Amino acid sequence: MKKMRLLFNIGMVGCMLTLGSCEKQIFKEPYAYLSPADAFSTPDKISKAATGMYDQLQNANFFGGRVLVYADIRGIDAGVPAYFGDVPKFNTLLSTNSYVNDAWRGAYRTIYEVNVFLKNLAANPGKVSDAQAAQYTAEGKFIRSLVYFYLVNLWAQPYKFTSGASHLGVPLILTASDDPFSASNQVPRNTVAEVYNQIEKDLLEAEAALNYPNNTRAFADVARATKGAAQGLLMRLYLYKGDYQKALDYANKLITSGKYAMNTDGPATAFRNFTTNESIFSVGMSGGDNPNTNNALGQHYSPDGRGDIAISPDYVNLMEATDKRRTDLVRTYAPAPGTLWSTKYVGVADWVPVLRYSEVLLTKAEALANLNTAVDADAVALVNLVRSRSNATPIAAPATKQGLINAVILERRIELAFEGQGILDFLRTGRNIPAHATVNEQAYGSDYVVFPIPKYETDMNLKLDQNHGY
Repeated sequence: MKKMRLLFNIGMVGCMLTLGSCEKQIFKEPYAYLSPADAFSTPDKISKAATGMYDQLQNANFFGGRVLVYADIRGIDAGVPAYFGDVPKFNTLLSTNSYVNDAWRGAYRTIYEVNVFLKNLAANPGKVSDAQAAQYTAEGKFIRSLVYFYLVNLWAQPYKFTSGASHLGVPLILTASDDPFSASNQVPRNTVAEVYNQIEKDLLEAEAALNYPNNTRAFADVARATKGAAQGLLMRLYLYKGDYQKALDYANKLITSGKYAMNTDGPATAFRNFTTNESIFSVGMSGGDNPNTNNALGQHYSPDGRGDIAISPDYVNLMEATDKRRTDLVRTYAPAPGTLWSTKYVGVADWVPVLRYSEVLLTKAEALANLNTAVDADAVALVNLVRSRSNATPIAAPATKQGLINAVILERRIELAFEGQGILDFLRTGRNIPAHATVNEQAYGSDYVVFPIPKYETDMNLKLDQNHGY
């Protein structure tokens, strides 16, 4: 981590040298162009400084879309795309892999941006109202939590892997050092429990300070952190911990808020109109943002772009012929007969979906299925609510509790495919990753189901232990 400041500055210099393209970004004028004293001198400048956190959340190698890709190509529904080399192949992945290294660096660069913002906001009291300062602080903590959620779940074994989640997670960097080479940046990995606890702390504080979105959505109601976004990520955090009661509680908060609903005209709408009431939080993008032709989800998934990621026929065959998730969100491509593609993403300006309302309904269903000894009728109804929106035949109540849990997890697989939960749903539920395409089955607990810590990091920081097997 000791080069974080240096890497950050190099990135900003590159942006300034190509200022024309940077000015096209949705989030304009990151405060890093200015000295902290200048950037935090007026309410308008502080507002622009806050948008710099979202600008860094768009990092091309992380939440510009790549982190969703990596979670899904290491699952079983996105095939084994050659473009990403060994990333989807597990056993042949090395700690020198450039995709993994760039993702790690992109994640911590975003975290660094948040930490610098929070430090300088606290150092300039009275420049904005207390309420506005609380909102900006909450937004920063939400962004930091979101990045840490994916870091700890891609680079560490799942929460329930050891008693008390005592196994190694990722380093928690919560303050910005003025000296990037100081001893404070030479830190060991925190445990998974410690990382989860910090995410929970940040999100609870964010929930308390943020407001729900407006009923009629605008850009900021989806692309900036809201109370609903914090509650949604807490809901997912508790589900991954296996704390089903709290996952249920937070799903109910979102449901009873009255602020969210599935689009009744079908599942494709949320991927064409990014500010409907179905979208709880997305990373807002435009054609001028960093991912564009190299990293955008629409380029990776669409055959009209580069078409790096074809999808598995086995996934498509999970759905009936009339299911709109099949008819509206899957296509074939004439130059490659028989090859199947997702149409959730079609262009370089597509937003990166993080939380949608259908996940809330399915999380509530999974929580109810696990909490009750009998087959829970409400859980069945919630699964069928998601299915009916897509014109899929309702499921009958399974005969057993485990059958119901399996049905909910299957529905999550269908509904949330290619939205960054592919491998994570296998890991959090303690399942093997089945053999697919050219990839052998990966047993739960295998060394290779998690990413290696980048070699350049472990070389620079001797306190940073490598994951076992790399």
